[in-house]
Amino acid sequence: MPTSRSLPSCLRGLILFGSLAAVTFAASPMIQVFERFHRSASDPVVDAEGGLLLMTELNCMGCHRLSTPGQTSRALAVKPRLSLAEVGSRLSEEAIASFVLAPAEVKPGTAMPAVVASSREAQALATYLASLGSPVEAVPKGSIDQGRRIYHQVGCVACHAPGADALLPAIAGIAPPPATVPSVPLGLAARYDHAALARFLIDPLAVRPDGRMPSSGLSIGEAANVAAYLQREVKADRAPKRYVGQPDKIAEGRSLFLSLGCVACHVADDPAALLSHTAMPAVDLATASLDRGCLAEKPAGRAPVFSLDEVQRSALRRAIQQVRSDTNFLNPTPHREVERFMARMNCYACHARGGRGGVEPARAGYFEVTDSGAHSLGDMGNLPPALEHTGRKLTRAWWGKLLWGEGGGVRPYMAARMPKFGREVSEPVLAAWEQADRRAEPITIDTSGRPFHQRSVYGRALMGTQDGGLGCITCHGVRDRKSLGMPVIPLDRTVDRLKPEYFKELLLNPQSVQPGTLMPPMLMGRPKAEIEVEQLWTYLREVDQFMLPDGLLQTGEFELKPETLGKPIVFRTFLEGAGLQAIALGTPVGRHAAFDAADVRWAVTWRGRFLDAMTTWEERAATPARPLGDAITALPEWRTLARLSSANAPWPLLNAEGVAYRYKGFSVGSDGIPSFHYEVGPLRVDDTLRPYGLSGGYRRTVALQGGTPGWYFRGATAGSVPSEVIFNPAGEATLEEILP
Repeated sequence: MPTSRSLPSCLRGLILFGSLAAVTFAASPMIQVFERFHRSASDPVVDAEGGLLLMTELNCMGCHRLSTPGQTSRALAVKPRLSLAEVGSRLSEEAIASFVLAPAEVKPGTAMPAVVASSREAQALATYLASLGSPVEAVPKGSIDQGRRIYHQVGCVACHAPGADALLPAIAGIAPPPATVPSVPLGLAARYDHAALARFLIDPLAVRPDGRMPSSGLSIGEAANVAAYLQREVKADRAPKRYVGQPDKIAEGRSLFLSLGCVACHVADDPAALLSHTAMPAVDLATASLDRGCLAEKPAGRAPVFSLDEVQRSALRRAIQQVRSDTNFLNPTPHREVERFMARMNCYACHARGGRGGVEPARAGYFEVTDSGAHSLGDMGNLPPALEHTGRKLTRAWWGKLLWGEGGGVRPYMAARMPKFGREVSEPVLAAWEQADRRAEPITIDTSGRPFHQRSVYGRALMGTQDGGLGCITCHGVRDRKSLGMPVIPLDRTVDRLKPEYFKELLLNPQSVQPGTLMPPMLMGRPKAEIEVEQLWTYLREVDQFMLPDGLLQTGEFELKPETLGKPIVFRTFLEGAGLQAIALGTPVGRHAAFDAADVRWAVTWRGRFLDAMTTWEERAATPARPLGDAITALPEWRTLARLSSANAPWPLLNAEGVAYRYKGFSVGSDGIPSFHYEVGPLRVDDTLRPYGLSGGYRRTVALQGGTPGWYFRGATAGSVPSEVIFNPAGEATLEEILP
């Protein structure tokens, strides 16, 4: 590297987390997937794929064009530009100048090339960039210890090096294997403003929309803790100091920003910059020299200096040659397109696919569980899953939740988090992913739920542990209930998450779909296996409206206990003896009753235990509940009030025509006892039942308004006879009776 681009000695040694033990860096760009899979490649195809990866990561098409007939630039699209609109809030002018002068020395492994030719240009460019930005909203100071824990648990160490101060959790006293995969460096973390670093960690995509640095869903507090940990060795205040009083220098820097082609990879404050760059002449890769410009061992003139080593230059040359000679190279098969996407996003750091990638064994120990029971799952309990068959497995909606939305995680026992890569960069690959994983022989499944054999009730029985059940709940939880044994993926969102064809494929032969899975082939060999799969699917589709499987329902867990609560309970339900519009009253003294709002009458009384709410809360069909106590007494099925010509006239039955009873709701008094309100013709009625005396009886109070002569009352005990109601001059009367 030219001497004029060397760092001042006072700025050396500011790099945090350079590498894992026994892994060293050159100054060349460090693209983790290239180092892992392509650096030692001897296969020309693998070598060309590595070069193509470098071309995308170095954003070659930001400055070059491609005019080879029959080729497209889809595989070499310009990367979404990194935003510098707030860079002055993140880095000081000094830090910016140092970085643009010698990127590979300030941040070893960076993909940022050196483009300035002198310290003066670096200073002018830094003055302009330092003028961009606004005050950053404050964040907590953060805890280094908490930051250390978060950094090493949520998955940062899949790409970045563990800190030297973090001990790898010991596994039965066995030392971890040596590291072989280099880490993505964090060289600028030490130079960031603390608040700006925390804000960046919360939403990296706002600055880097290319998704290469995804969001890990950190809260403000978590981000502040991680920022404190990353800057734990920084002693001085690194808050940026903006120099906004030098308009000439700022103008010079802006001019350099355009003329040096910075806009190929960045956006700043000038909306015309992109147009001006687009109008600049670009070297055509179809005819470009493979030994000059960026690919020269020592780039001359104004060529960007990426500090490429010979292996990287060779791979880039191989890729360009492949572009020129193979018209299909940039129009890959769906399978290859998925591979390229996973390489660009470094998905291989966490996930394996096709026998390639996954968490490096040297880092696996940092991936922990939040539930000790998950240790029984082996690597499936703490490591991110392999991505086999995912194209035919996940629904499009769930892909969105995982890659750019919220709520896609289904492994609460795993400490690592699924990061967000952004919709712009991840959605285009989904169609190819679905094609790549399409099954040669399609599977069909009837999910209509219409045929009798698909009813949820059978699926519920299969889920449970009773006779005939498959015992799914032994491992899988449902809704808010944990499984009976080891914790694996809860089944709440199965229908939203999985395509039904994959669900059937998995259940019929788990090992062929997920090799190594602990899921047993419970349906294999069963004569009605295909029907049972459909029954399970139907139940899971309605799981939020249906009773939990036997085994997850615990005896008495839904029992309502007013004696424990210490006050009355008023509960709407379907109740045997009180109909579909029952309103049950439970009291702490163990005397209970239910009012039938449909027939507008007190319907049943009982003593002892009150009610079990399971069928009301958990079952879609809502089977009528039963009183749990004893001395259950069904009250007479006659009307309480009637207008008669005499006491000997026939008393109207419940279904008698011409008797208009209108239920008007209820209100609860200060003692927790409800009064039921209804109207009978012109009468307005308040009807209340309370426990009475020590013998287990009830006192009923019926208050009337709007009365005139000719009204009769008949009580709610079996031997009651009609009695005429005597109203006061205001048309009011209060009646009482004692029920046994």
